[in-house]
Amino acid sequence: MFLLYRVLRLIGIALLKIFYSFKVERDGNLSKGPYIFVSNHQSLLDPVAVACAIKTPIIFLASSELFNIYLLKPFLLIDKAIPIKKESADLKAIKKALERLKEGYSIGIFPEGGISPKGVIEKIYEGAMYLAYKSGKPLVPVVVQGTKEVLPLGKYVPKLRGKIKVRVGEPISPDLNKDIKAEIAELKEKIKARMKEMLAE
Repeated sequence: MFLLYRVLRLIGIALLKIFYSFKVERDGNLSKGPYIFVSNHQSLLDPVAVACAIKTPIIFLASSELFNIYLLKPFLLIDKAIPIKKESADLKAIKKALERLKEGYSIGIFPEGGISPKGVIEKIYEGAMYLAYKSGKPLVPVVVQGTKEVLPLGKYVPKLRGKIKVRVGEPISPDLNKDIKAEIAELKEKIKARMKEMLAE
């Protein structure tokens, strides 16, 4: 199902290493999964960096608007990306993501809901935490650094020099014995705090 994805990932790794001194740091070894990877979002290049940093194929939730961009759409289709509406809770997208998790596929989400203009984590939404609770699958915090300088917000052609680093944190599992509302709120704070720590370290 993901043969072309795997080929493009290897090409992506090679290009990132050649042009951007691509570096990946892992806080621990991940088992087979599936997982829900949650990452900060500074650039359109972030999904590429995250996909190249993590061996297992990731199905990303991507803004439905991105499917209208001619150059991006083929890659979104190769990834089997799930379009999600930004304006409101997209139950159809959430349902599709839960189905993919049940099938054994990992999901990738940028919980800030879009690219951060300042490059810092200020607010995150609860969709990833809801997925974790309903599926019972762990959340994995991921932080990407350097992409904002290589491909700034509003640009579509990356610079050919720079440094990109991805750090993959340890899994955070949901406590299914707790009330869903309380656990989602707690997971949200844990993920936000951990991602901020990882960016600062």
